[in-house]
Amino acid sequence: MVHQLYREDPADKQMTPQKVSRTVNQLRNNPAKGRILIFEAEGRVVGYAILIFYWSNEYGGDILHIDELYVKPEHRGRGIATTFLKQLHNKSHAVAFELEVTPPNKEALQYYKRLGFKETKNLHLMRPS
Repeated sequence: MVHQLYREDPADKQMTPQKVSRTVNQLRNNPAKGRILIFEAEGRVVGYAILIFYWSNEYGGDILHIDELYVKPEHRGRGIATTFLKQLHNKSHAVAFELEVTPPNKEALQYYKRLGFKETKNLHLMRPS
């Protein structure tokens, strides 16, 4: 499913099986860093989310970064992601939730805005090592 996500919504960096394995191993060995959750419906895997936790001085608490959120196309529009995000909001101790949307993915951007996500004042920059 990770590769399906990156085919549908390409990122700057290519996704590889090695990156997926490193992520799975890192989160399995260091659960305080985050989680990988699998979504099921009617006994079938229909999606996943990768959640990463970090402390923010600005917000005064833990931020829950939704690194990836994917629902298979044939299962979209059934409330799977919406239910998941509402449960996160109700059960998490995080002071804020963060996610990224690629600019061309207007449908996802509008969806997240309807759920209360807002663009922040700050522009996030990244410098790969």
